[in-house]
Amino acid sequence: MTTKLSVEQRIQKAHVALMNNPKYCMYSGIFMMGKTEVKDDIPTAATDGKNKYYGRKFVNKLNDKEVKGLILHENLHVAFRHTTVWKHLYKENGQLANRACDFVINLMIVDSDPDGYEVTLPEGGCYDEKYRGMDAGEVFRKLKQKQQQEKKNGKGNGSGDPG
Repeated sequence: MTTKLSVEQRIQKAHVALMNNPKYCMYSGIFMMGKTEVKDDIPTAATDGKNKYYGRKFVNKLNDKEVKGLILHENLHVAFRHTTVWKHLYKENGQLANRACDFVINLMIVDSDPDGYEVTLPEGGCYDEKYRGMDAGEVFRKLKQKQQQEKKNGKGNGSGDPG
């Protein structure tokens, strides 16, 4: 008889797999830092720079590789201290700052496992090769320029992405 794992158990399983993986074991201390919580009111996942929060419905839709990619993603925000290093950008525009950091992190995750043997990004995440080699500040400025151009032209949704 096969029992289905809960979201909490799947997240624990993914943490253990990442900590045992030579590519990702260096982040073990970060994985263990703060609280890891599953919440019903989180649409995807989030961090406050220490604690990590995962949306139950979102995680339920992901396969095991995507769960590992999601966990790695949130923990890289913590590892790189995005909420403090880029605090001035978050104060200016929190949504754009978060997206800028996401683009940088997601390039790293894909680069760490380009064939997706161990981790993959959930569909719809911020990933674009045009941001390769940039830090979050540079990506933020590009997204802000794009957003301003779209507003000027009466297009876009204000997020820095069309449509």
